[in-house]
Amino acid sequence: MIKDSLKAIGNSALGLFRNPLGLLLLCALYLALLACLYVFFATGVATVWQLVLSALTALAAPLLFFVLQAAVVNFAQPEAAGVGAPVRHMLRDFLKILLLSLPLIALAVGIIYLLGVLQAHLPKIEEAPHAFVAAPHTEPPTPLHWQDALVSSLWLLLLGITLPLVSAHLWLSASRLGLLPTLKRIHRVIARAFNAQSVLIYVVGLFVFGLMPYFILYTRTPVSNGWAELILFALRLLLAFVFTLLGWTITLGAL
Repeated sequence: MIKDSLKAIGNSALGLFRNPLGLLLLCALYLALLACLYVFFATGVATVWQLVLSALTALAAPLLFFVLQAAVVNFAQPEAAGVGAPVRHMLRDFLKILLLSLPLIALAVGIIYLLGVLQAHLPKIEEAPHAFVAAPHTEPPTPLHWQDALVSSLWLLLLGITLPLVSAHLWLSASRLGLLPTLKRIHRVIARAFNAQSVLIYVVGLFVFGLMPYFILYTRTPVSNGWAELILFALRLLLAFVFTLLGWTITLGAL
């Protein structure tokens, strides 16, 4: 199983890099999405034009996200070659992915609400008495509370693994078989999402497109020069974006 999973990931990576035009299109869509998000958060609402721009970017960002997912799903197909056919299929599959994602978004909102309710009803965290005397000029270790560990684990399990894994399989099935056949056999699609090889592929991919960007962005490197710090921050952002896009695309191709 492990050998087959790693082979599927390797084949997906080779297939992606053998299609440079497709990879270029994915990068262009990803950059457009990031630019749209940046404009939305950077634009104020002091004037009418700023309000209109914020509204347009708020509408365009989710549409670009689902267009990007449709492109990723099509370029993840084994028969994808060149740009023409995957682009046509991308435009065809955009609406399928959007419709399949609406109940998943509602489910995610419900999970977030229930996790908030759970956290509010857990026993309050009380400061434990210090059992040791800290050395001078040292910070005491941050205590690990079971309440935080439980809620964080549920966030990762439900919103970081379960829901994205189900979404990926539904999107791939809708692209390969169509929307109605996917809905008719949705129980089989979801069951296939949780077989051992699928979960292993996703966990390996999660390390690349999820954990690696996190460590790249939040690992601090002491730099005394301002320009060097700015360049290092830009390189970190670039690496994080590259790992996110390539990791997610290769993962879907391997599934």
